[in-house]
Amino acid sequence: MPHILMLLSAATRMSLTNGGTRAVGFWPEEVVAPLAVFDGAGARVTVATPDGRPAVPDPAGFTPEGTGLTPPQCEALRHDVDARHSDLSSPEPLGEVARQVYDAVFIPGGYAPMVDLWCDPQCGRVVAAAHRAGRPVAAVCHGPAALLSCTGPTGAWPFAGYRMTSFTDDEEKDVGLLDLLPWTSQRALTHRGARFLTGPGPWQEHVVEDRGLLTGQNPASAGPLAARLLTAIASGHTAIARPSG
Repeated sequence: MPHILMLLSAATRMSLTNGGTRAVGFWPEEVVAPLAVFDGAGARVTVATPDGRPAVPDPAGFTPEGTGLTPPQCEALRHDVDARHSDLSSPEPLGEVARQVYDAVFIPGGYAPMVDLWCDPQCGRVVAAAHRAGRPVAAVCHGPAALLSCTGPTGAWPFAGYRMTSFTDDEEKDVGLLDLLPWTSQRALTHRGARFLTGPGPWQEHVVEDRGLLTGQNPASAGPLAARLLTAIASGHTAIARPSG
């Protein structure tokens, strides 16, 4: 039975360039859809956040305006998130992840990772260690921003030159935030050396896999990305205990 570490942000607000702030959190669809895939495969999932603080959903992720879903579908999402309350409200602290053994890492999006995970040293340590050990790392939408926290043994970014994707600048423009965000995932990843690939169009499913790194572009890619992650685990990756400290 595979054991997957799900890294979530604990951020609840994000500063904007106009001096205001925006409520943020994990994007519900990008947690619920992958968990359904993992549950269907009998996988065990452990949730971890910076300092073990509660992970909260982005309120826009429960609205038809924010998601493009129908009101009943939004209510179903809320119900599914509420059903995971114990895991989301009492996650593992990222600093204690070294005591565990995991087969893969999965990082959902929402704007929250652009507040804390992208620069969290414990996030960088966990993700870089998994990558070095040959275990797959998957991130979707704004989740790939968390990859920016990683450094290799020489201080270089270990994902430079990797093909990857994330929520695109075109999609940020569609939601009216392109000019309000301090930075975008697409620009930051490209600046660090990613070979950034966009899908056939905004909001369409798009998953990229390169040397154990799996990334998805948007909410529609979350479930398919989770399925691809299970395939990567089954292909022969072996869980390795991280050293303590």
